[in-house]
Amino acid sequence: MPRIARRRSNTDFYHVIARGINKEPIFKQKREKNNFLRLLLKHLKDREIEIYAYAVMSTHFHILLRADLKLLSNYMAIVLAEFAEYYNFKHNRNGHVFQDRFKSECVEDRQYFWNCIRYIHMNPVNANVVKAPLNYNFSSLKEYETEKCRIIHPKAIELYQAKFTDFEDFLDFHDKSVKHIFTDVPEEMEIQFMQAARRLLEQEAHLRGLNESRELLEDLELRNMYKEKLQKELNITKAKSERLYRMVKSCIIGK
Repeated sequence: MPRIARRRSNTDFYHVIARGINKEPIFKQKREKNNFLRLLLKHLKDREIEIYAYAVMSTHFHILLRADLKLLSNYMAIVLAEFAEYYNFKHNRNGHVFQDRFKSECVEDRQYFWNCIRYIHMNPVNANVVKAPLNYNFSSLKEYETEKCRIIHPKAIELYQAKFTDFEDFLDFHDKSVKHIFTDVPEEMEIQFMQAARRLLEQEAHLRGLNESRELLEDLELRNMYKEKLQKELNITKAKSERLYRMVKSCIIGK
């Protein structure tokens, strides 16, 4: 079966994700994370690729970058192949290291660009690895803090300085919730959908002057309205909205 062609971004910005085969923690050790970052930097040389954010987790990574689509595919193929060779040698194994090919999500506007940066930097917090994003040593947030570019492009710092008053303002931005659902590994996408469904429930309950969000779920008309809003706001199917509703109900009211 032929592979589906990658969609080309009108801005040349892409959110890139890849995960370890069978959910393996291929970046479990610090030196494995550092090696991957070294390879990102090594193969940036002489390539017109600009990295704006990154986070290397234990089972997967996120990168926000700007590049021509063909150049992006070539760059990622080299980086992933070299890391796979390193990982297989280090662990005395053979075979694939990454699950399928990498995913590339188009970033088409400035709002989505900044929300994507926030999502990448908050990934370690959302995964309960650290309590604050700045405590994580394998993301680009520290480069923004010091304004010293190691892997991210100098243009990233220029955009950051133009938008935010200072680094504290940038950190405050990271604390704000966001409605977007970002491409990620399946487990983390489920978490995003659940968080968005809970936020929407709380918002609707507040708008209707209810004391508790569970009151909305207990009313037939209101809960049907909530399901319809889930489907529309999150751009999901009716079946998906019903499943999300049941998950939220189970958390708030119980089975």
